[in-house]
Amino acid sequence: MKQKSVQKVEKEIKKQLKKQKLGLPISSFSFLSNFSHDEKEKNLDTLSSDNLKEGKKDFAGYYQISYQTLIDKELIEMVIYIDEKITVKSQDMKDAAKKLDASDLPNGEYNFFYSNTKDENQD
Repeated sequence: MKQKSVQKVEKEIKKQLKKQKLGLPISSFSFLSNFSHDEKEKNLDTLSSDNLKEGKKDFAGYYQISYQTLIDKELIEMVIYIDEKITVKSQDMKDAAKKLDASDLPNGEYNFFYSNTKDENQD
């Protein structure tokens, strides 16, 4: 794979998610950092060095670390945001998680997130 911007990859994944019948409207998809700022430089330097030695591609930014490596090392998390205009219960998100077909998506853990002013849920 060639180098891709995070926004482009997120947009592609969101498009694939919207094609699935999850029972919930998807508003967005995002990769989020899963480590503190202090840990960031050391972790990224180590991973980028290892990836260059292994000849990995599909680089995520300056450090040349593949998205899948960032996911595997749990340095980023993948979050599926549910449209806030509807009422969603925790069980709805659990049901959607069971329906999620990630066979054409990056391998890893996906988190559903729903928030509104009346109730906050995250599963």
